[in-house]
Amino acid sequence: MKWTAWMVAAIGLLALGCNGPKALVKRGFELETAGQIEQAANLYYSAVLKDRSHVDALASLQRAGQGVLNMRLEDFQSAVTLNDRAEAVRTYEAAEAYFDKIAAVNVRLDFPERYKLAFNQVKSAHMDDLYEAGMEDLAGEHFVDALAKFEEVVRLDPSFRDAALQADIAYCEPRYRGGKVALEAGQFRTAHRQFEEVIARKADFKDAGTMKQEALDLGLFTVAVIGFQNGSDRPNLENKFRTYVMQEMANSSDPFLKVVDRENQQMILQEQQLALSGMLDENTAVEVGGLLGAKALLKGTVVSYEASQSELRRYTRQGFESYQVERVNSEGKKYYETLYRGVTYMEFEQSRSVSVTFNLTLISLATGETLASEMITRSDDDAIRFVKYTGNRSKLYPANMSGSVNKSGQRELQALLGARQELTAESTLLNNAVKASSTAIREALERNLLELVP
Repeated sequence: MKWTAWMVAAIGLLALGCNGPKALVKRGFELETAGQIEQAANLYYSAVLKDRSHVDALASLQRAGQGVLNMRLEDFQSAVTLNDRAEAVRTYEAAEAYFDKIAAVNVRLDFPERYKLAFNQVKSAHMDDLYEAGMEDLAGEHFVDALAKFEEVVRLDPSFRDAALQADIAYCEPRYRGGKVALEAGQFRTAHRQFEEVIARKADFKDAGTMKQEALDLGLFTVAVIGFQNGSDRPNLENKFRTYVMQEMANSSDPFLKVVDRENQQMILQEQQLALSGMLDENTAVEVGGLLGAKALLKGTVVSYEASQSELRRYTRQGFESYQVERVNSEGKKYYETLYRGVTYMEFEQSRSVSVTFNLTLISLATGETLASEMITRSDDDAIRFVKYTGNRSKLYPANMSGSVNKSGQRELQALLGARQELTAESTLLNNAVKASSTAIREALERNLLELVP
């Protein structure tokens, strides 16, 4: 075992040495000699990152890095000669980025000022070209192409003419038009999204704000939630469901979902009578819809509730308690030897679970037809496992399969000695299951609403 550990450590040190600054510089020099300047510079850069004060690495990076920078600048000069302004801008920015990267490790490269002056001239002409081409694309309603050109101009110079405004127009105009088409086609959600994208880019673009609100008003889907029914043997569970469902619906992220205000007491009584009768035909649906100002009615029934709890299971476990015995060695010096005596301890296990099933029905208050019906089941559970021991708890060890001391298992055993011994209350598990069910109910409504309000 000692030999193996030594070998592992030796291999680790060897690997570290192969990737150390000195080794990296050596490999970099070999590449540099072979004419692979950029690869060599990368190794020198890695060496400097490992040791910012390594003299050879710093000197080598400055030498090879200057070579790489010169190549970048030559590419820029070639693009300028060929009058390829886009390529000239790209290659100059690559050179500048490389210069900054090397400067970040305190290695200064020579970046002649003449290149900066040449770049500014090329950039100015390039932005002129892009702007004029963008205006042509905009006039021809090639909005995607126009947007790409104007945004490149803005990236190079945010204050160049009115390029930022033209970019906003190229972005917003097609979305604004798409929103108007969707609105006329009754696709209120699509229209709302399009206008929202316009406003996010440019808040004052035409009347996008007004159009967005119109799409929301026309597509608003108002739901009335009547008293739920309870088909389980758990009293008042329907009221708990209704409270949680109302909270979930109020927190919906769907802007088109709205819950009817239930402040009118007479209206509540009418809803209760409707719920008790269980009848809703086309005529009563239209009538109720007018009374509630709603497009749909959400009915629900708690179909079942189940709760179970296991017996508290007890297990007698074999273990060991450590103790120390004073000894005297051959030199007459005292020392302590750790010994283990066999003991028994008790281990306990118990579990509890609850499950609720809810049936939701969404009914159109325009036609009386069922728009959606879904059965939702959610559950929650808890389990405890703990150990009791009357001796010295901190000295307790479990036994392994062979009956000897299991030292590696002491940490888990100590955790069981301090583990909780009471199950989570059934009411808490029930609340969790009802909350999860209510979330699922909201999500089911939102899924259906995506189809009902496209």
